[in-house]
Amino acid sequence: QHPLSVGRPEIWRPGSLPPNSAKMGFEFPETPVIVSGGLGGPAVMFLVTPFRNGLTLGATNSAASAFQLYRSVFSGGLASGWTGGVYTAMAACPQFLCLGPAYHFYASFAGVAGGVLLTSATESAIVYGAETCNAQMAKNAKAPGTFAKVHPSFKPFGPGLGIHIFRNVIATAGLRMFCTPCTAVIEKFSGKSNGLTQLGGDFAGNVGAACLTAPVHQVYGYTVTTPELSTMPMAEKKERIVKFLKDQYLVTENGKARLSSVVPRDLLMRSMYVAVAYTMYSTLERSLVKMW
Repeated sequence: QHPLSVGRPEIWRPGSLPPNSAKMGFEFPETPVIVSGGLGGPAVMFLVTPFRNGLTLGATNSAASAFQLYRSVFSGGLASGWTGGVYTAMAACPQFLCLGPAYHFYASFAGVAGGVLLTSATESAIVYGAETCNAQMAKNAKAPGTFAKVHPSFKPFGPGLGIHIFRNVIATAGLRMFCTPCTAVIEKFSGKSNGLTQLGGDFAGNVGAACLTAPVHQVYGYTVTTPELSTMPMAEKKERIVKFLKDQYLVTENGKARLSSVVPRDLLMRSMYVAVAYTMYSTLERSLVKMW
């Protein structure tokens, strides 16, 4: 029995292989799973480009509200909101195929946790270059000349790669480890098990992961959009990152530190990006498997 459906074999979870597939080991995915990953994934990631760009701009602007950041994303017109989105969409096809069949292959010999870790590393190898290129293009759109040459979209390594992998581990865990228990809780309290409870469980699990990844993603965004960090010694770089997090999330009043209003802003914006994208994808995948 697949590790994601222990105790609930009758329910096909989003991203897992359909029920008539082999229970153990790697099996080539069926047509609807391939279509949802190869076409649906890129479409979803392109659609959420404005959310991603707003989140990137927020990494270096702690004073702006979510509304102000999204307005800045569209400052050059409606189309400007999708600046750089084509690069991430191009990388999304292998990215979402990775989140499907590659995860099951890894989990077959490394378990759920090992599958999440290996899948996240593979995903970073695929999308790091495109996301870093996208982030630097968004930065240049707001502050022209920050980067004379943006990171190549197909270069799979560079500043912030380790942070990128750690962020993906949490996000993948949301899809692979958090959604099922969230769905079970919703079903228990509602007394129902249907498409809406699955949708609610998927969204709740992905929101939880999104909130956990918010500060990690902000550090990644800050790292790849602050060019002077690449020339700093490690100790100084760590100091700058710690200072960035304190400036981003803490406010000192009367000698006492408290959480800044940026915290709920970042949690909201991260949820709008990650949870919406992953829930849209899982819903599309489930629908294709059901209708095919």
